[in-house]
Amino acid sequence: MRRILFLSIALALHAGQASAQPSDTAEAAIPAQPLDHALNVLAKQSGLQFIYNAKTASGLNSPGATGGLSPERALQQLLARTGLRYRYITHDTVTLEADTPEVNPDSTDTSKVSTASAAGDSARVEPVQLDEVKVTGSFAGALGEQARLKRYADSVVDAIAAEDIGKLPAQNVAEALQRVPGVAIERDRGEGVYVRVRGLGANFQVTTLDGQSMAVNENVRTSGQTGRQFRYDTLPAELVSRLEVIKSPTADRDEGAIGGIVDIHTFKPLELGKTLFTGSIENSHPQLADANDPRMSGLFNWVNHDGTFGMLVSAAYSQRHLRQDRVNEVSYDYVEDTSTTGGAHYIPTGIRPTLELENRTRAGATASFQWRPSDRLDLGLDLFYTRQTVHYDEYSLGMGWDLENMSNIVVSNGGITGFDYDDAQVQLSRETSGITDENRSAHFTGRWNGDLWTLDGSLFHSTAHSWDSDPIRRTRLRTSASVDMSVSLPSASGSNVPSVTFADYDPDSTGDTPGRRLEWRSIDAMDKESAIQLDAQRELGDGFFRNFKAGVKYRDRSRDYQRRDLQLTSGISGVYFDASDFTALPVDDFLSGTRGSLPTSWLAPVESAFWGDWPTIADLADSPTAADLQNSYTVKERIASGYLMAEFEGALASRALRGNAGVRLVQTHQTTDGYADVDGDASPVHYQRSYINVLPSLNAAWELRDDMLLRGAVAKVMTRPDLTDLSSKLTFNSGGSVLEASGGNPNLKPYQAWQYDLSWEWYYGSTSALTAGVFYKDISSFIQTQYSYLDYQGLTYLLNSKTNGSKASVKGAELAWQQVFTGLPAPLDGLGIQLNYTWTDSQARYSDSDGSTFEDALEGVAKNSYNATLFYEKGPLQARVSYSWLDDVLNAVGTADVATLNDDAFGSLDASVSWRVNDHLTAYASGINLTNAVQRQYVGDHLFGGYTDYGRTVSFGLRVRF
Repeated sequence: MRRILFLSIALALHAGQASAQPSDTAEAAIPAQPLDHALNVLAKQSGLQFIYNAKTASGLNSPGATGGLSPERALQQLLARTGLRYRYITHDTVTLEADTPEVNPDSTDTSKVSTASAAGDSARVEPVQLDEVKVTGSFAGALGEQARLKRYADSVVDAIAAEDIGKLPAQNVAEALQRVPGVAIERDRGEGVYVRVRGLGANFQVTTLDGQSMAVNENVRTSGQTGRQFRYDTLPAELVSRLEVIKSPTADRDEGAIGGIVDIHTFKPLELGKTLFTGSIENSHPQLADANDPRMSGLFNWVNHDGTFGMLVSAAYSQRHLRQDRVNEVSYDYVEDTSTTGGAHYIPTGIRPTLELENRTRAGATASFQWRPSDRLDLGLDLFYTRQTVHYDEYSLGMGWDLENMSNIVVSNGGITGFDYDDAQVQLSRETSGITDENRSAHFTGRWNGDLWTLDGSLFHSTAHSWDSDPIRRTRLRTSASVDMSVSLPSASGSNVPSVTFADYDPDSTGDTPGRRLEWRSIDAMDKESAIQLDAQRELGDGFFRNFKAGVKYRDRSRDYQRRDLQLTSGISGVYFDASDFTALPVDDFLSGTRGSLPTSWLAPVESAFWGDWPTIADLADSPTAADLQNSYTVKERIASGYLMAEFEGALASRALRGNAGVRLVQTHQTTDGYADVDGDASPVHYQRSYINVLPSLNAAWELRDDMLLRGAVAKVMTRPDLTDLSSKLTFNSGGSVLEASGGNPNLKPYQAWQYDLSWEWYYGSTSALTAGVFYKDISSFIQTQYSYLDYQGLTYLLNSKTNGSKASVKGAELAWQQVFTGLPAPLDGLGIQLNYTWTDSQARYSDSDGSTFEDALEGVAKNSYNATLFYEKGPLQARVSYSWLDDVLNAVGTADVATLNDDAFGSLDASVSWRVNDHLTAYASGINLTNAVQRQYVGDHLFGGYTDYGRTVSFGLRVRF
């Protein structure tokens, strides 16, 4: 049905609205590419808005445009030899049509029409009648840009454009990525921290910044370490222009990802192409923490008149208060013989209600400089900096049990869910710390474009420093007399939490709980990555092979982890402290809204009363101790790589076929240094080794028709062992008849896998697409805890640590659909939808503590996940609601008769709405976790394993653009 469409489209470059006035400044060069993609680039540069029948530009390629032109002259070059002409509807809105349109002899239209070879003047005309409208800009435009990136890529890629990140209720990059098919996130304290791709854990991913592998921040809150996993909570989303998730590798990209590569792109001044400023200011209100947190960002871009030099600076600042009501450290033993347990396999052994408070400040800045003195030379310098500080305060009440002292046992779902207990101990604790995470990087790039050859070079340096700027302090008190209690454990569903009733103990009484000890810990972790890279590309003409690429790269990677520990019992253990040395919990509604009767108040130690001036300089005089040295280590990697790759383009059954084939050769030289306990003494341990990997890859896309393609890929991939597992912190015991050792394993080989992808993609509109894909990963050299033999100083030890040898496989399917319903009657024609679903199945072979093997699902894989976004954009109104859901996750496979905790299914509902006040100002509101969903853990057949409530967050803000 034909109808007149009146469009008012706001073009967003970051988090602001485009000016209604098109630019009259010079435009940056636009390379040859599909026409709709080139028009999108010009729209971003100039502020022009384009509407046209999607069929008009279908399958057309633009020859590109040179730099230094006016917007209209650039448009003329983009349309050269396409058979299209343009017409101004208003002063900033342009429609495209065939150069020889059908003419109505009764028409009195006198609008100015320009062909691609003439530069006609702008003129106002009546709106043109169209069947289907191509929209460039806004959220719908961002979806179109993402679809084009995926469609024309030579490998399996998904992308998110900056308009998407800036406008969705995303606290950081990870939470924006969770809407990509096959991507799930791990949350910590209510915020996305790590990314999983196609079911594989964060250690199987590689995060790059503009194509370069980044240094990563280590966990310094506890003794647990995360190794190579990039922490996305340190990265403000406002500093990012585009994200790409590369699921099938190409030979010219860094190795190391069996799961996927997440490439973070920052803004570049000549890509924006004009002088502009965008900014935002926001107030965020986490309801459980009951705080008001500021968040602000700004971006300024300047380009000279000739379009040959540009400078960009951006900055972001946010503060975040967090409160988490938790029931954590829930533990169970697993027994096969149930003759003494009433038929129960799972025996509860501990529980800990915990209140966590956190004040987090995050700041970041980028600077980018580009100089393009000619079409042949392009030089760039990018600087990146982020800093996050966290002040942490925790209050907990822990209790533990064993089967021997249980009575009146109740069994259900294969576990003990109720009992009376005699002779228990209860521990009251407070923990405080200050944590700082800092990231820095500098990246220099150069490109020279010859007639046949293109040469690229880059220098890159990145550091990630994490340290306890305020050391961890734990104040422990524990009952000296036995405590009798009754315990009831619910299933892991709804708002259920356990019920605990004390018979003769009051956790608020100073006379019931004496001191136990003070624990002090300081951790400092420095990660560094430096790289130099050279690439060459040669055009081969019009044959089957169109381009040949070759390159070399050298990387220097290091991790230095230092830990110090002290304990104090003198004057603390067994001492009963005065009431003035304690305070009440800082909240009076702990675990409110739950069903259960856990203690919700207990003694909270006043830190200064217990610690005084301890530890003093004298207390630290013997640091590092032998134990400190054994908990510290250094790992270094020198990685040399080279690749050859050919890009091809031809025909198969008279339909276009394109892709690439290549091979990457990588040599890794690894050294590890640490200390080992040999007969009670700290002895230096040094290991070094080298290994070579040959990684072939093939990617192909076959166009079944103009709007539909079939894509396939096969590659050999690798992931290096976790840095913690490689560490040389070994403890040796030579006193018995068998020489034994435990700790890290510097001899670990990398994970290796063959992976296969097959996908079908249908792009049936400029912003609409339907895609489906299947994948399979066959992982060898899988790393698992097991016994192996280690030769050290002429002796052979039985080593209990990580080792190679197990195998695993991952298979799955992905479905994605995005649609803008422009054909609906007004006002419903502003509706759109984005859906994706991922199914993953995994199998792994594990070794038990006795050396036997068994099969189970791969750790950290959710079988099902989906994301759904419904949006509406019409006139000044934009609204969006998103829901992300992740199935149960097997966190670990139990050994040594200890049951493991798994994550229960979790979904989060987020929403945002904005109103464009004028061409420069937009007001918006957003909400995160609107349903106030809680995270739960479970054991076995969904026995209670943990509860975390971080509440919902609502925000209000303003965006400006000039």
